[in-house]
Formats: sequence, structure tokens, C-alpha cells
Amino acid sequence: MSILPFGFKSFVVYLTGFLQVCTSNWGNFQECTAVHKYVPGYIHNAIEFVRYKPYEREQISLDK
Repeated sequence: MSILPFGFKSFVVYLTGFLQVCTSNWGNFQECTAVHKYVPGYIHNAIEFVRYKPYEREQISLDK
């Protein structure tokens, strides 16, 4: 069983699209190289996706 919540094919499709966008023009390339701006958000979202069931956080908020 994979530790990732998605398959390898999904990863390859995402990576291919990411590289196409990043290399389409100079402005995009500069934004893509500033990984400190966007990687922490992706990591946080992945952790939240694995940690909580759908709408679990909303239910916790309503139960308070």
C-alpha cells in the first residue's frame, strides 16, 4: 500500500503540467523557481487531506 493518497500516474500528470506551465514563459519560470512561496501550502494541504475525513473539521466546529 502506498503512503501517498494518489497514484503514480496522477503524480506524473501533475508534474508534466507543472513543468509545461513553468517553462511556458520567463515570468512563470521566475515564479516557479521561488518554491519557498508555494511548497509549504502544498505540504499543509496534503497533511490536512490525509489527517481529516471530508467535512470532519466543519463537524468539529459545529459541535463546539
